Amino acid sequence: MSSSEIGGYVPCKDPNDPHVKDIAEWAVAEYNKSQGHHLTLVSILKCESQVVAGVNWRLVLKCKDENNGEGNYETVVWEKIWENFRQLITFDHLLT
Repeated sequence: MSSSEIGGYVPCKDPNDPHVKDIAEWAVAEYNKSQGHHLTLVSILKCESQVVAGVNWRLVLKCKDENNGEGNYETVVWEKIWENFRQLITFDHLLT
């Protein structure tokens, strides 16, 4: 049984899709707002989605801070597009 059959995450067809980029930028903005940081999105390194009551987007992002230091972050965003709803579930700095 594949992961998509049991509700697991599957790779995105195109991590550079404008909708995926919009979700990534939204996640960074929400994280900045809630934590008082000033990260900016550099690139999307990995994208996976999971169909639930909507879609969970799990992204690995490369971000830059106000001192131009770069780091990788994993975020999960729950989206119900038909309700214009997004919720930031996690946003974690990945240690390299």
